[in-house]
This record gives sequence, C-alpha cells and structure tokens, in this order.
Amino acid sequence: QLSMEKVDGVWLMSDFDARKQDCINYIANNRKEQALRDAISDYLVKEIGPQYKQGEFCIPTLMIVAAEETGINRARVWGDFWIWWYNQSGDTLMTVSGGNHSGLMGIVMQDGKPVVTAFVQTVDGSGNDSSARTLFGSHYDIYKNMHSNQDVREAVRREQLSEYVKSHNLNINYYKDYGWDAVKL
Repeated sequence: QLSMEKVDGVWLMSDFDARKQDCINYIANNRKEQALRDAISDYLVKEIGPQYKQGEFCIPTLMIVAAEETGINRARVWGDFWIWWYNQSGDTLMTVSGGNHSGLMGIVMQDGKPVVTAFVQTVDGSGNDSSARTLFGSHYDIYKNMHSNQDVREAVRREQLSEYVKSHNLNINYYKDYGWDAVKL
C-alpha cells in the first residue's frame, strides 16, 4: 500500500506500509523456522540421543534439505540430521559419540508448537543410497550434495555448536573429535 508523506516540504509517495509488512512477514517466518528447528532438535535429543553413549551435552546438527506444508498444521521436513554427545574439558567440547540420521520427519502443530510425530530414516549399509533416493525423491540431489560434502557438514556443525554455546552461556571455544585436532568455534 502506497501512502503520501512530506519530506523536507515535498510530498512523496511512500511504500512504508509494504516494507513494514515485509518485515513482519520475515520475522514471522524466522520464528516459524526456529520453532521447527527446535522441535526437530528436541526430538533428536529425546528419541535418538539415548541410542548413543551419553555425555554431558547432546547437541544435534540439522541440515534441512526441504520442508513443505502438507495441510493445515502439518508439514514434512527432509534432512540430514546428526546427533552428537560431548563432554566439556576446559574450554573444549570433547566428542563422546554421534551418528547420522537422515530422513523424512512428519510435523504437526500441537498447542501452537510444532511437534515431530513421525520419522522415517534412510537404512544403513548397502541399502542406504536406494532408501535415500526413495525418501528424498525430487530432493535427493540436494540431500546427496549436503550429505557427501564433509566441508559443508563441518561448517554447519561449527555454526550450530557456536549458537548452542552462546545461547547456553558456556565457556567453550573449541570442539574436538577423537584423534583429530580441536576446531575453533
């Protein structure tokens, strides 16, 4: 919606209302995406995390390949999800255990919040690629590019670990996998 405003004595047409609505939409979408990420992280920590040797902190890494709304209050999310357990040693998160859980999650809104209600994972071993092709469908190439690129995975892991450390006020500056050099956050 355009409006008129007087600037330095001159009447100008302004699209302020349209820009304001764009900002409101952006903020709403950002909050919606963050709530979705939080729901996926919670699910991975509670449902998948206990399958691993546990440490002090269970911190997932999420690489969302695609998401689509499938109806009112329903969505599907395809992703390359990793679960990691860490112990703190000084200013370093030491990896205890972890693994990959790629697949397709079903999400529903419950009490105004997204909740994971289903998770179909790719299979391990020789059937992995064919199950990934089936699960990811038209999103397979994006998934394969994410999943097979170690540099991308580690960059996302480092970024999400940094966000976790900051949001939990932890005195952590590095993370370290067994047998590898520490990585600065």
